[in-house]
Amino acid sequence: MTPQESIFAPTTIGGVHVKNRVLRAATDESMGDANGFPTAQLTALYERLAKGEVGAIITGYIAVAEKGKSTFPGMCTLEADEKIPAYRTLTDAVHQYDTPIIAQIAHCGAQGATKYGKVCALKEVEIHTIIRQFIEAAKRASKAGFDGVELHCAHGYLLSEFLSPKKNKRCDKWGGSAENRFLIVGEIIRGIKAVLPQFPVWVKLNGTEKNGVTEDLAAEYATLMEQAGADAIEVSCGLSEDVFMFARGSVPFDMICHDYPVVKNVPKPLMKLMKPLVNRLLEPPAPKRLYNVSAAERIKAKVHVPVIVVGGIHDLPEIESVINEHGLDAVSLCRPLILEPTLVQKYKSGKQTEAKCIECNYCMIGISQRPLRCYYGKLPKD
Repeated sequence: MTPQESIFAPTTIGGVHVKNRVLRAATDESMGDANGFPTAQLTALYERLAKGEVGAIITGYIAVAEKGKSTFPGMCTLEADEKIPAYRTLTDAVHQYDTPIIAQIAHCGAQGATKYGKVCALKEVEIHTIIRQFIEAAKRASKAGFDGVELHCAHGYLLSEFLSPKKNKRCDKWGGSAENRFLIVGEIIRGIKAVLPQFPVWVKLNGTEKNGVTEDLAAEYATLMEQAGADAIEVSCGLSEDVFMFARGSVPFDMICHDYPVVKNVPKPLMKLMKPLVNRLLEPPAPKRLYNVSAAERIKAKVHVPVIVVGGIHDLPEIESVINEHGLDAVSLCRPLILEPTLVQKYKSGKQTEAKCIECNYCMIGISQRPLRCYYGKLPKD
């Protein structure tokens, strides 16, 4: 078997039997209904990805509680047993193509709490409630037919806030040291494994943050995650205020002006003057490709569980480099699959070696107003 053939061969990653090593990364689809149920539109999206031969699908973030939802519309939730049949319909649709699907479960923390009032530090009883909510969501995911769960510990959401030295300024047992900041994540992993010992638990972790988590600290967290029972680590980066740090490419200034209510009413002459300043403020750091590989390598050297990397991985030679040269276990793709859900199939068949995504980042802004889609650098007419 050649190195390229090994990328597209079935294997097992973190307790999940995947079709190949190119996974669909969690992507905010904004395709839940008003009550947090997955819609037929979301199921159809996952079916397209499964037909396109992705190794596995990691869902967009699913809230473990109503108060854990994002301020963006259309976030799915898994906070009640009544949701299980709807998710079972979704997983059955994906499984008919022999594609595994992992539910990414999350609590948005301060990024969603503004809907409910002033953001403040959680009380002890609230922390234990959230731990139980994650465990209960994992149990529902198992009953709904998901092949595992992924804890969202990246991008400034609640678990990421606890892990981040920049965000977590607590002086009690939930902060102050790496072990204390990790405690809530450890309790969740151990809690899930206590009730579902064979159910795969993956973790999405920031490998770096601006003035927060470093590569060394991320490796320390990954070690603690493995000890707690995590089956795989997916490495990303960045906090919400870093804007495009975790999806680098062009600054979508025109799309921001089109979709963000605060900006929409700014006079056009002033907007024109603002554009160079906004572009400078939001310009993500270099490199724009493979920007989490270094952190993932650092983590891989410290743990025995599989390490997956996401971020700036688009073209087939990049995938081959990450797996065959850098020794990581799998890659996960986000933006390229929005435009081309059959991209993995095209790579596998030799039809193409490059993604058509132009990294305009319009999709990142569009989900604040409407369901996920590719805009290809063109403003929507709606």
